[in-house]
Amino acid sequence: MRSKLLMKAKEQIINKYYKDMTDKKIIILALILAILLVGGGWYYSKKSPGGSLISPTSSFNPRTITQDGILIGDSNAKVTIEEYTNFVCPACGRFAAGAFVNIMDDYIKTSKVKMIIYVFPPYELGRAALCSQEQNKFMEFHDYIFAHQTQITKESDIRDLTINAGLDIKKYDACYNSDKYADIVNKWNSEGTARGVDATPTFFINGQKLIGAQPYGDFKKIIDEKLSQINQ
Repeated sequence: MRSKLLMKAKEQIINKYYKDMTDKKIIILALILAILLVGGGWYYSKKSPGGSLISPTSSFNPRTITQDGILIGDSNAKVTIEEYTNFVCPACGRFAAGAFVNIMDDYIKTSKVKMIIYVFPPYELGRAALCSQEQNKFMEFHDYIFAHQTQITKESDIRDLTINAGLDIKKYDACYNSDKYADIVNKWNSEGTARGVDATPTFFINGQKLIGAQPYGDFKKIIDEKLSQINQ
């Protein structure tokens, strides 16, 4: 019964979200949606490492941004982790603070794994993320936003946090106000939904689906299995 009520509430919020897209309501509705999405996947993430601060990963910046996501790591890496994330999702923040740091050190920096990140709504944060990468500052933006995600209650908060993340605000404003990435963030959302992504974070590791901010050991097991299969 609880599951049915959760799904019904989620559907109502999604419908409301797309029907009424005023600036003030976008972030508020997205926050409610994120809570419901995470609530549905809470079982999957409750074992994840705690902590409120993000370990810095900004020494390793993404290589490129495309319609197919923000690519981090060696494009020739044999294992691909696709992540559907949401910057106002608490479980996504736990993943960023925990398992992601280990994956970065052990697999991405060693060219064994590449990661492709897709940002789910609110669309404003997806656009902001892409604008940050125009300055090669996606990881700075990623880490800082997740560390301060509870401070995001309206659109202007994103800009304030972006300044503190170290971006050139004039370049950021020009990019963000142009709305040049609207099509990309819409595409990420529609394609993710079509793939069955109904909770964040959701991962596809060489196609194998994993939901929630799982402990690093769970990611390591799957990654090592995929690498072993490739090397056979």
